[in-house]
Amino acid sequence: MPKTHVYKATGFTLLDNACPGALRSYLAAAVDIAAGDALHDDTAGKATNATTAFAATFLGIAAAACDNSPDASKSVLVIQPLARYQFIVPVEADALITQTAVGLIVDLESVNTVDISDVTIAAGPGLFIDEIDVSTLAVAANTYGYAIGHFQLVS
Repeated sequence: MPKTHVYKATGFTLLDNACPGALRSYLAAAVDIAAGDALHDDTAGKATNATTAFAATFLGIAAAACDNSPDASKSVLVIQPLARYQFIVPVEADALITQTAVGLIVDLESVNTVDISDVTIAAGPGLFIDEIDVSTLAVAANTYGYAIGHFQLVS
């Protein structure tokens, strides 16, 4: 039985309710950020979605959109990558997700999708796949289905 009936084309969607302490506000870099984007520190202390691989600088998932306006004080609300939270995310590369993916820790393909063939995360977090969704509705929304998982550190 699917955990959701709303399948987004891109972005991480939290399947649980976030506790207030799980949300953080970070200054945002001058980029357009969509809700569901994976965010990293841009090395200047601001959140950016310009990184397309998980790294030690991973901050979490954007809880809301943020535009690239020049306001130096704009911020973005971020869901912290706590292991107790499950997310559903589209698989972008490189094949229909299968049950054999459960237990793998995978990397990003873009800022808002995962690559089930990329399990070579050097250090930092990755998405630990707990379940998959290849229901008729899921595959109709995204050809490769959806990974359901939580964030886990890789050492």
